Amino acid sequence: MSSQTLTQLRQLQQTLYDKAYTEAHAIVSGTSATILAYSAKFEQSLPKRCVRTNQTELLAAIRQHRFILYGDFHTLRQSQRGLLRLLRTYVERQRTRKVVLALEMFKAVDQDLIDGYLAGRLSDEVFLGSVNYSAEWGFPWQNFKMILDFARARRLQVVGINTDNAGRDTLRKRDQFAAKCLVSLAETYPDHKIICLIGEYHLADAHLPKSLAAEQKRQGIKGPMLRILNNIDRYYFALNKVEATTLTEYLRLRKDFYCVVNSPPWMKWQSFSLWEETRHISALPASAQEYELNQELDLYSEDAFDVDYQFLSFVKNLAGFMSLSIDASDMESFQLQYSPGGDFLRGLTSDGLTSEAEAKRLVGRASIDGVYFVGKTKSVLLTYISINNLAEAAGQYLHMLLTGFQDVTDAPVEDFYRRVLKSAVGMIASKILNPSRQCMELHHFRQNLMRHKRLGDSPLDSKAQLATAVLRFDLWMGSKLHDETVKMPSPQARVLQLDQDLDYAVSRAIGQMLGYSLYKKVVAHKVPSPRIRRLFKKKIAHSDVLWREISALYRLMAGR
Repeated sequence: MSSQTLTQLRQLQQTLYDKAYTEAHAIVSGTSATILAYSAKFEQSLPKRCVRTNQTELLAAIRQHRFILYGDFHTLRQSQRGLLRLLRTYVERQRTRKVVLALEMFKAVDQDLIDGYLAGRLSDEVFLGSVNYSAEWGFPWQNFKMILDFARARRLQVVGINTDNAGRDTLRKRDQFAAKCLVSLAETYPDHKIICLIGEYHLADAHLPKSLAAEQKRQGIKGPMLRILNNIDRYYFALNKVEATTLTEYLRLRKDFYCVVNSPPWMKWQSFSLWEETRHISALPASAQEYELNQELDLYSEDAFDVDYQFLSFVKNLAGFMSLSIDASDMESFQLQYSPGGDFLRGLTSDGLTSEAEAKRLVGRASIDGVYFVGKTKSVLLTYISINNLAEAAGQYLHMLLTGFQDVTDAPVEDFYRRVLKSAVGMIASKILNPSRQCMELHHFRQNLMRHKRLGDSPLDSKAQLATAVLRFDLWMGSKLHDETVKMPSPQARVLQLDQDLDYAVSRAIGQMLGYSLYKKVVAHKVPSPRIRRLFKKKIAHSDVLWREISALYRLMAGR
């Protein structure tokens, strides 16, 4: 990527950050003086210097410390995903189950319910209702569920460390209570690692670390503590002055203090604003929701908390970054539908353009992936609001506006490749807006398959089936890249033998890899940056053009 393009990318990130930060802090400005004071002490306690390191060093530091305090930004999925990646890598490399997860999200008095849920005796619905999750915690359940799913699969102990009154107690009281819980766990599990997930503000020097040290001294329990933060604004921009931050970065702040950067900081503030919007809307009774959607929110400006507005701003930012000219009125012709339960059927079939069977398939994919862009109706189906989902759909929408591209024809084989291209475009768009976004690549699928076989899981496991199909497709595609014919070949009949859901999953996975690869090669100066702009402008007139485009992207990824 040229120095000019890199500069433009940094400027885009700064613009997004300024906007998201301002909107989020307009919300918190009216919060309690205690929380603001906690925030200020947290900022003051942050080390001024940071040094790049790697995951290996951080894992070594985890091995050397008894208590691991991970500072969480509750609305940002990448924050929880960062802990999950560290946890998974540590457990697998150490080949150990001697880990206790101490979670702020649950109260200590709910331990029997936590144990019942992990043992499979309680469904998600019953468990969440029993612990009063919505009122006592309320942050996106799916973000934290993936940690619990991992703990269940690896039979790790999970313990709640919040007070009986949770958020109604003072932060100081909650720190002191959490410290007592952590020390008690160290006594109960003397040979286990104690890993604590707690809000980042609790990790200021004078907060939980001070309370934990005092409790250790009082109880005579030894053991060093390690703090790990994630996505701290000042460190991200310090790194970005030197070079573009595109993947997970590991930073050493002190010998017992680290930071993981796996997301641009604007995304965490944006995630907070989006959570605030959906939280207020979902808390309304059904009869009031429809009214509220058409009114200005009482507390906050409509622009700041309108998901349609956020989606449109992403489209405009993408168009501006790539210098793509498009009429403003055309940009606003989309329909954005949000339903966590995937209640889209009536809307999809009401105009007669989509059959009920096709609509059910689209709803199914939206439920699995969190988002689906329907080109022929310019509709965005959202079951999970995240920055990456909005960015992906924004890129696909912009691509459709510029080229008239549709992913559905009367030819199933062509549709497979059209979905590949659509997914590639979506991944590139989300990488532009979030350079830290990760993507499954071929080596990840190989690793997953090896892990799957090592653990002896069922060959019918969906992840194993997807990995097998993607790797088979790659072998088949490698043979076809030598073929100069323009005729579009079909991989389905003899190579993949997929059902409809897996067929879609493979095309999405392949497309995301191609988009991810193109972006990386542009950043590494191996491909001129106009190649991305050309992808967004090229019209696919017929199947031969589509096949040549897919082949060219695959050759780039394969280095041919």
